[in-house]
Amino acid sequence: MKPHRIGTWTAFLVVALSTCAFAAGKANPQQPPRLVVQITMDQLRADLLERYAPAFTGGLRRLENDGYWIRHGRVDHALTVSFPGHATLATGMYPSHHGLTANEWWVERDGKWREIDVSDDSAHRIVGAGEERVGASPRNLQAETLGEWIKRSNADARSIALGTGTAIPIAYAGHRSDGAFWFDSRLNQFTTSTFYADALPAWIVAFNRSELPKFEKDTWELTVAAEFRKLAPSAARSYNSRSAKFPHRYQEESTDGGHSITLPQWFASTPLKDEALFALASRAVDAERLGQRQATDYLAIDVDATDSVGHEYGARSLEQLDTLMRLDRALGAFLQHLDSVVGAANYVLAVSADHGVADPAEEVPGGRWVNTADIESVLDEVESIAQRGDSIPDMRAAIVRKLKSTWFVADAYTEEDLEHPGRDPYAQLYAHSFRPGYTPDFPLWSDKPRAFHPARYGIVVRFRENMTLHAATGVHGSPYDYDRDVPIVFFGRGIQRGSRATGGRTVDVAPTLAQAAAIRAPGRLDGRALTFVLKPPTMHQTRR
Repeated sequence: MKPHRIGTWTAFLVVALSTCAFAAGKANPQQPPRLVVQITMDQLRADLLERYAPAFTGGLRRLENDGYWIRHGRVDHALTVSFPGHATLATGMYPSHHGLTANEWWVERDGKWREIDVSDDSAHRIVGAGEERVGASPRNLQAETLGEWIKRSNADARSIALGTGTAIPIAYAGHRSDGAFWFDSRLNQFTTSTFYADALPAWIVAFNRSELPKFEKDTWELTVAAEFRKLAPSAARSYNSRSAKFPHRYQEESTDGGHSITLPQWFASTPLKDEALFALASRAVDAERLGQRQATDYLAIDVDATDSVGHEYGARSLEQLDTLMRLDRALGAFLQHLDSVVGAANYVLAVSADHGVADPAEEVPGGRWVNTADIESVLDEVESIAQRGDSIPDMRAAIVRKLKSTWFVADAYTEEDLEHPGRDPYAQLYAHSFRPGYTPDFPLWSDKPRAFHPARYGIVVRFRENMTLHAATGVHGSPYDYDRDVPIVFFGRGIQRGSRATGGRTVDVAPTLAQAAAIRAPGRLDGRALTFVLKPPTMHQTRR
């Protein structure tokens, strides 16, 4: 046999053997993990995992036992709402740098000031919804995501983002992805925007048709054993006048705030939707062969039920405990699927949250609700100031003085304040959340159209601690500990076993996963790799 053929057959044999070992679930110690999984549980305050840990028997218990748990991670920006938090986890950047500083902004369009959603993009449409529905895109995202870092590292890598929070997977998919899909209750299916695809892939179509209906039940039963129910101390309540006790039935809860809702809309407010989501994640692994090829792939999973249930019933409600127990079991089944298909030693995973949440005001010493009438009153006064004809600097100063004199406002920051925050820790957090020209109107939400709002003049408002906007049972969005305290858990290939109380931020999650997977991250990130969670040396040579 000629020498070059010997070399060819030797190379073929090496590849074949390594492929067989890989298929059998055995890791090559010289290779990085084949799959990076990033799971975010929306509105999961850190103390809940500690409080409810005795009740867990599935995936959350496995992560606690075999992963590295930072029990009290930190959100290092002030506006603790969904899009900023998710994009921070995905990019390793503060909102001021990745661009998604809020869920909505107050901006000028066609000579009029109004609020717009950060993900809306009229150049695209929601697949399956016709021309009447505005699409979504990452056009406002100014940074690359972990999924994009992975795709840039290897042309064969695949990146998929799934979720049940409307359009939230965009924050993980970024501009370059093989798919971003989310549950749309108006369509009663998982769908996407034409930014990513003009039609749904066959595996999503098949799931919508055959598997989703198995999860879309009309009753949410309590699955918490009697011995664990005392772990949820909050009194039974519902913000939108739903039933305050189990079982929750669609027929009895078919209104929301006085408006009739469909079964898919009710389903989307329960943990049943995220049981479906984890089943869909397993189908994505199979259909896209994630983690089963000679490349490192990426899968993001946005779990929304913790947010919808927390808003409706509160963080320490029996409903939230049942939600987390259901997610614990669904996550456990998903991890078992990864073990069998990808190999237990061939993936690395992180679980965290985009923000925490406040307990209901009446459960907190000194807590008070801030009602719609309170906000409308102060906005009326702001409007009067804006119409007096003062110079812009004098008008801004007068608005700030008025806001600071309001009983529920702790401070008000101008654009200049946030450009030079000094040593004020809250101003520093708001600086991490601020993008000039894209000012959120939260928490001064108004029920009526307004031409003059503090956001129009680049003014950001901080409520006093435990002053809670009366928009739900559980509300988040502040820079206080209850909204910035989240768990961060790493698990899988190259991860130490252990825990610590503090020492990690959500902005550190993407850089840490990148280092665990030997993926080169961009320079000048705001986050850093948490090397204490990595086995030495998970120092695979970072790919360049």
